[in-house]
Amino acid sequence: MTMHKDEDFQHKTLKIVLGEIEAVRMKRQREYTEQSHPLLKRFTQQELNDEACPTYKNLLVGRSRRIPDRQTMIHIAEYLECTSDERSDLLLAADYLPIHYELEGRSLELALEQAQQIMSNLPFPAMIVTHTLDIKGLNEPFRQLFDIPYDSFMNGKLNKVDFHFNSDFSIRPRSTFDTESFEQWESHAIYGIQAFRRNNMFSRYDHGYKKLIDRFRKYDDLNKYWNMQPKDSANEVEQSKIILARMGTMADFVPIRYKQIHLSVSSHMYPGIEVYLPIDEPARRVFEYLGCPAECQNFAFNE
Repeated sequence: MTMHKDEDFQHKTLKIVLGEIEAVRMKRQREYTEQSHPLLKRFTQQELNDEACPTYKNLLVGRSRRIPDRQTMIHIAEYLECTSDERSDLLLAADYLPIHYELEGRSLELALEQAQQIMSNLPFPAMIVTHTLDIKGLNEPFRQLFDIPYDSFMNGKLNKVDFHFNSDFSIRPRSTFDTESFEQWESHAIYGIQAFRRNNMFSRYDHGYKKLIDRFRKYDDLNKYWNMQPKDSANEVEQSKIILARMGTMADFVPIRYKQIHLSVSSHMYPGIEVYLPIDEPARRVFEYLGCPAECQNFAFNE
């Protein structure tokens, strides 16, 4: 009796799963009725069977009743170019845990509040960023070091991509003043773009992600670097960066070397705090001018 109940439950679950898959599959077909898919996908049952789930046709006709495992469901979601919500619905229909790579709702709000509190006690330049690289706050040492105008947030969202590629901010021209600095800036840009794409791999079909990418596309250099791979990913995180900085508005600009570390405020990588630490003597003098403690030298090298 128990065995029959289990079989009935599995059959009902499978029916729900197939219904969810077919609903998304047909939705994708309708979306490409008037245009060709960039990869020439047709979103047919046979194509899904061939590309993502070798038992799909058998499941549809009843030759197999085994619910696809979780990884196969994820492959199906990838093939169907599911949004985060659609992928979660597919996994939940099959009684699998959905994928939650980033905090949402109240959990995100609490993490941002905690990040703000931590940053307020940091004596080094720092800013708070989300997994989409949106900047949720920055402290006064950061504003002074990188010469960020006070009204930068007035026109809407500010993103790390804006800091890196928008020539209206002084960060880019002051980070590309000679061949060495330009090569480091370029390497950092390529590494950052690929890290961003990896971190958002499972949300790349979401409307919010597509809207963000459309905003990024206004920067020609980002388009140029979008598909490039970093030459040395292993050393990129530890590599120091160069920028022209000065002690006061009347002082001369001097090249300084600094490094960036990431502080997470929860079990998730984001939201997090990007902290900037001095590497060489000119940088330490500039940082001390900004209010960093005298012992920041030891902190920088021990971190």
